[in-house]
Amino acid sequence: MRILIIFSILITSCLSNTNKTSEISNSMQNNVDVNSKNKTIYNFTEQGKGKWRVQDDVVMGGRSDSQLKMTDEKQAHFSGRVSLENNGGFCSIHQTTEKTPYVIDKNSVAFVLFIKGDGKNYNFRVRTPNGKHAYAFTFSTKAEEWEKIAIPFNEMEATFRGESIDVPNYAGENIVEMQLLIGNKKEENFEILIESVAVKS
Repeated sequence: MRILIIFSILITSCLSNTNKTSEISNSMQNNVDVNSKNKTIYNFTEQGKGKWRVQDDVVMGGRSDSQLKMTDEKQAHFSGRVSLENNGGFCSIHQTTEKTPYVIDKNSVAFVLFIKGDGKNYNFRVRTPNGKHAYAFTFSTKAEEWEKIAIPFNEMEATFRGESIDVPNYAGENIVEMQLLIGNKKEENFEILIESVAVKS
C-alpha cells in the first residue's frame, strides 16, 4: 500500500511539468552533445522488460489504459490511450530499485534516451534515495523517427504532489526510480519505442 501511495504522489507531481513547450525542450536538448561519451544504465535490448511496469491513472480512479510489451527487435513498446474521464489523464511506465540504486557518475551532466516517438510530448523523471520528491523534464518527440533525447540534469525540476518545491534541480545523485509518462491534459492515443537510457559524462 505504501508503494502505491508513493507512486500516486510521484505520478501526480509529474503532471505539473507537462506544460513546457516543445521549443524549450528542444533548446535544452541542443545544449548537450548526445553523441559524446555515454554510459548505459538500462538497455531493453539486452536486459528485456525487467522490473519495468505500467502505472496508469487507474490507481487514482482514472480510465486511461496502456501496455508495455517487447517487440521482435527487443525494444520496449509503450502504447495506449490517455483518458480524461474521472479526473484522469496519464499513462506511465516505471522501474523502482530501492535496494540497488543506479550509481550516477559524478561527471555526468544529462540523461540520454534512445527512442522512437510519435510526435507527442513525454515526461521523464527520476527519484533519488533522498526524499519523496522527484525530478522531471518534459520533452518533445519526432514522429516515426529514432532519436537521442538529451535531458540535462540541471533542467530537471523538483516537484512533490503536483507542486514545485524549494529544492535545487537534480544534481546527479544516484537514483532509485525512473519513469516515462505521457500526460498532455488531453485525450489521445500514443505509441513510443524505447531502446535505452544512458547518462552523458
